Amino acid sequence: MIRAPSSITFSVLGTPVPQGSVRAYQSRVIANNAEALASWRNDVAVTAQRHKPADWDIKAPVELKCVFVFPRPLHHFGSGKNSTKLKPLAPKYHVTTPDLDKLIRSVSDSISDAVARVLLHNDSLICSIYATKRYATDDFLGVHITVTQLS
Repeated sequence: MIRAPSSITFSVLGTPVPQGSVRAYQSRVIANNAEALASWRNDVAVTAQRHKPADWDIKAPVELKCVFVFPRPLHHFGSGKNSTKLKPLAPKYHVTTPDLDKLIRSVSDSISDAVARVLLHNDSLICSIYATKRYATDDFLGVHITVTQLS
Protein backbone atom coordinates (compact mmCIF):
# COMPACT_ATOMS: atom_id res chain seq x y z
CA MET A 1 0.00 0.00 0.00
CA ILE A 2 1.38 3.42 -0.97
CA ARG A 3 0.96 6.01 1.71
CA ALA A 4 0.10 9.58 0.69
CA PRO A 5 2.73 12.13 1.68
CA SER A 6 2.17 13.57 5.12
CA SER A 7 2.28 17.36 5.34
CA ILE A 8 2.24 19.95 8.06
CA THR A 9 1.28 23.53 7.29
CA PHE A 10 1.53 26.30 9.86
CA SER A 11 2.16 30.01 10.15
CA VAL A 12 4.40 31.90 12.55
CA LEU A 13 3.55 35.51 13.35
CA GLY A 14 6.18 38.23 13.61
CA THR A 15 8.89 39.73 11.46
CA PRO A 16 11.08 36.86 10.13
CA VAL A 17 14.65 36.88 11.50
CA PRO A 18 17.59 35.63 9.40
CA GLN A 19 20.36 33.37 10.63
CA GLY A 20 23.96 33.45 9.61
CA SER A 21 25.47 36.84 10.33
CA VAL A 22 28.14 36.45 12.99
CA ARG A 23 31.08 38.43 14.28
CA ALA A 24 34.08 37.56 16.38
CA TYR A 25 34.46 39.18 19.76
CA GLN A 26 37.74 38.35 21.46
CA SER A 27 37.80 34.54 21.30
CA ARG A 28 34.03 34.03 20.87
CA VAL A 29 31.81 34.06 17.81
CA ILE A 30 28.54 35.90 18.41
CA ALA A 31 25.50 36.29 16.16
CA ASN A 32 24.71 39.94 15.44
CA ASN A 33 21.02 39.30 16.08
CA ALA A 34 21.33 36.57 18.72
CA GLU A 35 18.46 37.73 20.93
CA ALA A 36 15.94 38.27 18.12
CA LEU A 37 17.05 35.05 16.41
CA ALA A 38 16.63 32.97 19.57
CA SER A 39 13.10 34.31 20.06
CA TRP A 40 12.18 33.73 16.38
CA ARG A 41 13.60 30.20 16.32
CA ASN A 42 11.70 29.39 19.51
CA ASP A 43 8.45 30.68 17.98
CA VAL A 44 8.99 28.54 14.86
CA ALA A 45 9.87 25.43 16.91
CA VAL A 46 6.94 25.79 19.32
CA THR A 47 4.46 26.34 16.48
CA ALA A 48 5.85 23.36 14.54
CA GLN A 49 5.61 21.15 17.63
CA ARG A 50 2.00 22.20 18.14
CA HIS A 51 1.10 21.14 14.57
CA LYS A 52 3.11 17.91 14.51
CA PRO A 53 0.94 14.80 14.07
CA ALA A 54 1.47 11.89 16.45
CA ASP A 55 2.66 9.62 13.62
CA TRP A 56 5.20 12.09 12.17
CA ASP A 57 8.49 10.41 11.19
CA ILE A 58 11.39 12.72 12.13
CA LYS A 59 13.80 10.60 10.06
CA ALA A 60 11.91 10.89 6.75
CA PRO A 61 13.20 13.09 3.91
CA VAL A 62 11.13 16.23 3.41
CA GLU A 63 10.32 19.12 1.13
CA LEU A 64 10.25 22.54 2.80
CA LYS A 65 8.16 25.45 1.54
CA CYS A 66 8.39 28.88 3.13
CA VAL A 67 6.68 32.15 2.27
CA PHE A 68 8.25 35.00 4.25
CA VAL A 69 6.01 38.06 4.58
CA PHE A 70 7.44 41.48 5.46
CA PRO A 71 5.86 44.89 6.07
CA ARG A 72 6.19 47.48 3.33
CA PRO A 73 8.26 50.51 4.30
CA LEU A 74 6.22 53.69 4.73
CA HIS A 75 8.09 55.39 1.87
CA HIS A 76 6.37 52.95 -0.55
CA PHE A 77 3.08 54.74 0.18
CA GLY A 78 1.82 58.19 -0.68
CA SER A 79 1.22 60.88 1.90
CA GLY A 80 -1.87 62.61 3.22
CA LYS A 81 -5.06 61.26 1.65
CA ASN A 82 -2.91 58.81 -0.38
CA SER A 83 -1.22 57.28 2.67
CA THR A 84 -2.94 53.93 2.05
CA LYS A 85 -2.08 53.82 -1.66
CA LEU A 86 1.15 52.42 -3.04
CA LYS A 87 3.25 54.81 -5.07
CA PRO A 88 3.46 53.84 -8.76
CA LEU A 89 7.21 53.24 -8.45
CA ALA A 90 6.98 51.13 -5.26
CA PRO A 91 8.87 47.88 -5.86
CA LYS A 92 6.81 44.78 -6.53
CA TYR A 93 9.39 42.38 -5.09
CA HIS A 94 11.13 42.32 -1.70
CA VAL A 95 14.72 42.67 -2.91
CA THR A 96 16.27 44.10 0.24
CA THR A 97 17.77 42.38 3.26
CA PRO A 98 17.37 39.93 4.84
CA ASP A 99 18.70 37.41 2.34
CA LEU A 100 16.37 34.54 1.51
CA ASP A 101 19.01 31.87 2.18
CA LYS A 102 19.56 33.17 5.73
CA LEU A 103 15.81 33.20 6.37
CA ILE A 104 15.59 29.58 5.22
CA ARG A 105 18.45 28.64 7.55
CA SER A 106 16.65 30.09 10.54
CA VAL A 107 13.55 28.00 9.77
CA SER A 108 15.35 24.78 8.89
CA ASP A 109 17.52 24.98 12.00
CA SER A 110 14.42 25.71 14.11
CA ILE A 111 12.54 22.60 13.00
CA SER A 112 15.61 20.38 13.39
CA ASP A 113 17.08 21.87 16.53
CA ALA A 114 19.74 19.56 17.94
CA VAL A 115 17.97 19.30 21.29
CA ALA A 116 14.28 19.33 20.35
CA ARG A 117 14.36 17.65 16.91
CA VAL A 118 10.91 19.08 16.41
CA LEU A 119 10.09 17.88 12.87
CA LEU A 120 13.44 16.58 11.60
CA HIS A 121 16.20 14.49 13.09
CA ASN A 122 18.64 16.66 11.14
CA ASP A 123 18.16 19.43 8.58
CA SER A 124 20.12 17.34 6.06
CA LEU A 125 16.78 15.53 5.56
CA ILE A 126 15.53 18.55 3.62
CA CYS A 127 15.78 17.40 -0.01
CA SER A 128 13.82 20.16 -1.69
CA ILE A 129 13.22 23.80 -0.79
CA TYR A 130 10.83 26.33 -2.27
CA ALA A 131 10.97 29.75 -0.67
CA THR A 132 9.83 33.27 -1.43
CA LYS A 133 9.86 36.56 0.37
CA ARG A 134 7.27 39.20 -0.31
CA TYR A 135 5.59 42.27 1.05
CA ALA A 136 2.41 41.92 3.07
CA THR A 137 -0.85 42.30 1.18
CA ASP A 138 -2.97 41.92 4.32
CA ASP A 139 -2.35 42.14 8.06
CA PHE A 140 -0.20 38.98 8.26
CA LEU A 141 3.55 39.34 8.94
CA GLY A 142 5.66 36.25 9.45
CA VAL A 143 6.16 33.00 7.59
CA HIS A 144 3.87 30.35 6.16
CA ILE A 145 5.63 26.95 6.36
CA THR A 146 4.73 23.62 4.78
CA VAL A 147 6.80 20.52 5.49
CA THR A 148 5.95 17.49 3.34
CA GLN A 149 7.41 14.07 3.95
CA LEU A 150 8.71 12.45 0.78
CA SER A 151 8.13 8.78 0.07
